[in-house]
Amino acid sequence: MDLLILKVKGKFAHFRKFYTNSSSLSYSVPPRTTVIGLIAAVLGYERDSYYELFSRDNFNVSIKKDSCIRKIMQSVNYIKATSPKSIFQPKDHTQIPVEILTGDDGVKYTIYINCDDKNLMNELEYRAKNNKYVYSPYLGAAPFNCTFEFCHRLDVQPQKSNELVQISTLINSKYIAAGSIDIFENDNLKLLKERMPVEFLKDREVGDMASYIYDENGHPLKLKLNTEFIKLKDENIVFM
Repeated sequence: MDLLILKVKGKFAHFRKFYTNSSSLSYSVPPRTTVIGLIAAVLGYERDSYYELFSRDNFNVSIKKDSCIRKIMQSVNYIKATSPKSIFQPKDHTQIPVEILTGDDGVKYTIYINCDDKNLMNELEYRAKNNKYVYSPYLGAAPFNCTFEFCHRLDVQPQKSNELVQISTLINSKYIAAGSIDIFENDNLKLLKERMPVEFLKDREVGDMASYIYDENGHPLKLKLNTEFIKLKDENIVFM
């Protein structure tokens, strides 16, 4: 299995929770749909044109939280657009509270990517190594630009285990054996369970939703899995 490992970092981020309305709350970690959008921007795919190509059947993604993040609420001025003309000649504005992610060292994640399309993997590796993005990537909102850093490209093999294993990435709750999370492994664990979109269908319809579990402080979780995982040199990962 071909595995590409990239790091992404920026100063600020906002990954809007799908169920928020008047206040824009944010996930601490980008959902799979956001990660796919980042990759599509780097490769130059037009909006809404890549959902089938990057579906779960064709494209595997996993993500790990690499930095301690704090959330701040900031009121943002939006144009009150009631017609196309009001976008270019705005008269009214509305203020919306937005939850923004930041940290002492910015916002950082590691992204793990697998795809059978070698040409796509080669192009993504080249663009990440040389900072040659077709469209500028950003962390959830256009003002929050980010950069990619190439880490490794490895040949790996999935494996299964009936024992407790430490997983560093977000974990779909359906992949966790019931009652198997070792909450005593680390005294500083702060477990979160968040429901996120997994993929989009045509016309930007949400194709699937899933609940993901992770530690807010970025610590790996020790648990039993009922699915395959990837064992790397210093960590284990599970695709979303």
